[in-house]
Amino acid sequence: PHGARLLLAAIAVVALCAPAVAATHPRRSLNLRSDPAQRSLLATFADSSLPTFDGFAAVSLPATEPIRVFDAPKGAATTPKDEAKAKSSGGFFSGWNAHHVGGTLVFISFFAFLLVLIPTVQREKAVYEEAVKPSGETLGAFLNYRFMDWFTSNVYAPSIVLVFLTLTLIVCGAVLYSFLVGGSPSKALWRIFVWSTASPAEGETSGGGRFLGTIVTVCGLIILSLLLGIVSEVFSSKMNEIKTGATRVVEGDHVLILGYTDCTRLLLEELGKARASEGGGVFVILAKEPKDEVEAAVGGDGLNLRGSRLIVRSGSQCSMRDLKKVCAGSAKQIVILADTTAGPEEADARSLRTLVALKTRNWPLSAESRIVVQCCSEPNRTLFKELYGEAGKVEVVIVGDIVAKLMAQSAFQPRLARVFGMMLGFEGDEFYMKEWPELTGRTFREVAFMFQEAVVIGVMSGEKCLVNPDWEYRIKDGDEIIVLAEDDGSYFPNDKPWPSKDDEVPKTPLTTARELAEQSMRGDNAQKVLVLGWNSKVAPLMAALESMVPKGSSLTFYSHREVEDREEEIGKLEAEKGQEYENLTINHKLVEDEKFTSRLALDGLNHTQYDTIFVLAEEEKSKSEADERTMAALIQMKWIAAGSQEARTFQPVIETCEDATAEHLECCGFTNYVHSNSLVSMALAAVTEDPSVNMIYANFMSGLENTFEFRRYSDFLKGEVRLPTKISFWQAAYHASIIGQVIVVAWTEADKDGQLHFVMNPKDKLTPRLWTADDRLVVIRRLRDV
Repeated sequence: PHGARLLLAAIAVVALCAPAVAATHPRRSLNLRSDPAQRSLLATFADSSLPTFDGFAAVSLPATEPIRVFDAPKGAATTPKDEAKAKSSGGFFSGWNAHHVGGTLVFISFFAFLLVLIPTVQREKAVYEEAVKPSGETLGAFLNYRFMDWFTSNVYAPSIVLVFLTLTLIVCGAVLYSFLVGGSPSKALWRIFVWSTASPAEGETSGGGRFLGTIVTVCGLIILSLLLGIVSEVFSSKMNEIKTGATRVVEGDHVLILGYTDCTRLLLEELGKARASEGGGVFVILAKEPKDEVEAAVGGDGLNLRGSRLIVRSGSQCSMRDLKKVCAGSAKQIVILADTTAGPEEADARSLRTLVALKTRNWPLSAESRIVVQCCSEPNRTLFKELYGEAGKVEVVIVGDIVAKLMAQSAFQPRLARVFGMMLGFEGDEFYMKEWPELTGRTFREVAFMFQEAVVIGVMSGEKCLVNPDWEYRIKDGDEIIVLAEDDGSYFPNDKPWPSKDDEVPKTPLTTARELAEQSMRGDNAQKVLVLGWNSKVAPLMAALESMVPKGSSLTFYSHREVEDREEEIGKLEAEKGQEYENLTINHKLVEDEKFTSRLALDGLNHTQYDTIFVLAEEEKSKSEADERTMAALIQMKWIAAGSQEARTFQPVIETCEDATAEHLECCGFTNYVHSNSLVSMALAAVTEDPSVNMIYANFMSGLENTFEFRRYSDFLKGEVRLPTKISFWQAAYHASIIGQVIVVAWTEADKDGQLHFVMNPKDKLTPRLWTADDRLVVIRRLRDV
């Protein structure tokens, strides 16, 4: 590329200097003899007021001044005054005039275009060779696709193309004219421009010639208009194909998203964050909705893809033709989104068909490519995994279960969903897995205190994910250490584990693992639970609550859904589970849809008598309408609770759909909320980037091996031991590890306003800081051995 630029620069200098040098001679001479024909020719251009003599002599003047013809006898010399004036006017720029300057600018513009175009084509060719050529596509098809994609996405593209084509025509024509006819290329530019505009009457002096030239010009314009009409029709047809998403995508190693839902925009933003460190990626959406509608919905309100490109095509995600149109075979990751407008089983049926369509061609073709499927029903997980046949090719994410379980846990651990979202997203700290051969043979406890810039949470041993393994587990060859860190290259192990000296850890009487577990027990008192609304998360929410509350607890649903329909759906859930709900007694309250937020209807609930309240988003409505309904119901209930005699704090667990709703809730004093679409998109994006993360999430959300908990530091101390005023992160983590299988991953810190917020993986783990009774630790505690 550098050699090509130098060569083009040299050509440009020669092409620009040649006409300039030819035009910058300081003098021009015209010697005419006493000849009637020459006199007649000269008289055409000479001033009619000058007298005529038998002989003429033309005085040479600078090119910047008009040539004046003086009468003089044959062979007469010019006057000294005229000669002096001619010499004083000489110089390098004395011969330049308008067409030389304009021609020079045209040549500069044309070669500037080439200096940009040629390296661009070379870069696109390199991308083609690396990512697209293995799929069998031709270079011409790839370049045509990339040009069409740029042409439709850049508002200045038509003007740029028109200017470049015009420059190419007149510059190439001028060069050919100079070689074939002769003369300066800068002068030839004007001649070619005149010809290209169909102006044959230029330079004609006679009346008949001008009339004929005018007629020919008009006829030429008519013919040109017909030609332009044909070209415009073809071009409009092509543009219509592009705007409607009917053209093919020619990409490689891109992320293909099949389907469009409410979480698609958030999914794109999360994927954009993940690819930002690589300079961006390419995301392709295949949706049944029209292309312009999807682009307007996804690209509005300042979508920030952080350098990545978005391409939208319309079509069926089950059609082989449409899948080929979006290059499903050369995709690096394919994400199959569940249809949120259908029921769980119907949505899974459509996703199954899409998976079968991909399987018929073994798409994606690369052995390193993955398919991520958003599943709605837990029993279908195994079916999705085994249907494709190739082990490890398909990752199944049941995000609805994650959201519901987080909501259930947030009832007993407020703001837990917010902390879990900090681990899901690509902003801040995230999960990384890497093998460290130098750590082979060390215990998990030693490894956990060797990374000062990360928090070690487990080990990936082959195909098995060990989250929070036994402290005495020894790292084997091939084991990968699972950490929470800011970036893949931001953490490295120390030479020795901390503490290197005994006095680095304060001697403090600590509690026992049994006592710590007993603190987590919620007692034997039956719980009264109220759920406002009804959606697809009812099933996993009920299952999570069944395992958390003691026997004799009650669960009351407040919804406009018919009671018979609710009971039928609960019966199906019990049949899938294989057993009835033993700890929960199900009750129903029916309300008319338009009176859901009515104060009279809500007052009749007596919600202040319930221990836990959940508010579910209405999936039948738009995101905005669902959140408006939620906000109205909450404000009414808070007003009712304020006038009640009950002493309970009204702090329900709230499901939201839009980002802005979180700020509105906090303004009203509600802090325990779960942004369902955000969690769905973050989980899908994380699994898309690293399929191993799916096993970590499953471990956390199953509630069988480990649990997330908020802890006071006093929970780790024995009896009435006084709370220390200062403590470091590793001191707290070390004390927790002595008690049992407990890993500290975050703690609270106060901002400048004194408000506490959670900080994941604090970077300074050694310096003690002030600690108060209001501060909390976020821990992963083992429930049973693995």
